[in-house]
Amino acid sequence: MTSYLYPYIQESASLDSKLLSNYILTIQYYLDGLSFVIFDPSEQKFLCLKHYKTNEKNNTFEALMTELQEIESWSFSDFRKVNIIVDDNRNTFIPHEFSDEKMNDCYMSIMNITEKNNKSDIINSGIDNVYPISESIHEFLSNHKEINLYHSSSILIKSIFKEFSERIQETRAFVNVKNNSYELTIVDNGNLLFHNYFNFTTKEDFIYFILFSFEQLKIDNETTPLYFMGLIEEKSVLVELCSRYIRNIRFFKRNNDFNYTNELDSIPYYYYYILFSSVSCE
Repeated sequence: MTSYLYPYIQESASLDSKLLSNYILTIQYYLDGLSFVIFDPSEQKFLCLKHYKTNEKNNTFEALMTELQEIESWSFSDFRKVNIIVDDNRNTFIPHEFSDEKMNDCYMSIMNITEKNNKSDIINSGIDNVYPISESIHEFLSNHKEINLYHSSSILIKSIFKEFSERIQETRAFVNVKNNSYELTIVDNGNLLFHNYFNFTTKEDFIYFILFSFEQLKIDNETTPLYFMGLIEEKSVLVELCSRYIRNIRFFKRNNDFNYTNELDSIPYYYYYILFSSVSCE
């Protein structure tokens, strides 16, 4: 068969095939690749994390999932549970009291999204997240009804709410960096204040959108902490530039409520914050 996937970060993992039925597999799907973690609920332990990039943009979701199973020598049916997280920049948040699945097509049309299929994730009692599902993914899920689907921003915001629920309530900002874009999320006293995506090509673009959003929302860049996650290095020029204008720069540390196999020690936790956080958002 044509190979679509090749390893980008591939951590070794020794998994007993007889125990796969006890594990949870979570896949995060991007337009240019995918990552996955395998989690053992009985030990509260992450056993494996791998990342693959795709060498073609026109491959079907079914083809990627088929090849992934062949490469890894397991199948989705081997696992206790399988979750798929769609990571793209198309979604909208609707107040839960006004949310109606019958209106999802209308919400999507306002955003000029033409996919025939869509889905809603419930973030909490106040927010629903509505997003489109591509025909390729929809067809795959139609044949695998046991697989759960979520949008990456749903996991991100639910995990932020959960992580900071017992801390001092204050305004906090979060930047999840992707290849040439990022999503900026701002939470104020436990409420979602702002969420949007921004494309950038230069470091000046990067900081501009953050500072502009802060200014419009009257957020104090001297006191408000800005947390980074995703595809960014702590010593990058982007972070260095941000630190000139925003005093309180932070990176997520490991969640010590969970255990991690030794092979994961070399991977910064914040690179895969959404994947690691997904198990606590179900």
